[in-house]
This record gives sequence, C-alpha cells and structure tokens, in this order.
Amino acid sequence: MKKIFILKGGDDTGKTTKINHIIDWILTNYTILNSVVKPINQIDRYGIIQINKLTIGFNTAGDNETEVKKIDNLNGLLNNYNELDIIICACRTKGKGRQYIINNYNYSNGWLQKFINIEKFPKADVVKQSTRDIRKIEELKTWLVGLEKL
Repeated sequence: MKKIFILKGGDDTGKTTKINHIIDWILTNYTILNSVVKPINQIDRYGIIQINKLTIGFNTAGDNETEVKKIDNLNGLLNNYNELDIIICACRTKGKGRQYIINNYNYSNGWLQKFINIEKFPKADVVKQSTRDIRKIEELKTWLVGLEKL
C-alpha cells in the first residue's frame, strides 16, 4: 500500500518549510539513485526522490486546490521507474485542496493517509513555534526512517 503524508494547517504555519527541511534531510542522508527537484518559486518545490527501490514524491505548495492537485502529476517525473511509494505534501486545514486529497488519495484508492496537523501560534511566540517545528519534523522523519521497499 502506498503512503501519503499531508502536513495540514492554516497559512503561516510553516508547512512548506517543514517539507523543504525533510527534502534536504533525505538528499543529505541517503544515497539517491534519481531525483527531480523542481523549484516552483523561491520557496516551494515539487519533485521525486528515488532511494534504492523506494520512490518519494513531494509537493510543498498546498494553499489551494490547484496547487494540491500537482501531486497527480508526480508519477510523470519517474521516467522508467516504478510508481510512487510515498507522497509528502501540504494542504490547508479546510477547503477544496484537503477534500481533494481525502477523496482521491484514500484507502480505497490504495493510499494510506496520514494527516500531520500543524498548529498555529502567534508570530511572537517563537518558543512554541520552534518546539512545534522540531516535533513535527521529527515525527515525519520517524515515519520515513528505515523505510525500504523490498
């Protein structure tokens, strides 16, 4: 079964930053057979990373349905490789983008969904934001560490 990890939260909660951190962590700590990392703009990235037989797709843009739907095209970046095993993406707490993921990347379509809620704290509360960010990045790393496709 394929897995999709969705960082879900409101605006300015750092969903993109956390996914970019995970992308950089994967690229730094694993032997990469193939990667296509496309910048969407100065912050957002979209692409795939292949580690041995495991293929991970990612999309950091998730503020609206159009951005969320870009995950549908990730398999097109694989060339002759297998289908995606994991997707890491972002979406808002509510709205059409979140509904799209729920309706199309679900158990009956072969996807195990894991929504990771990103709480919103006041911009001035740097301590709570930093604690949240470390905890959410470590949670996502924990889901990914040791994963190897047999």
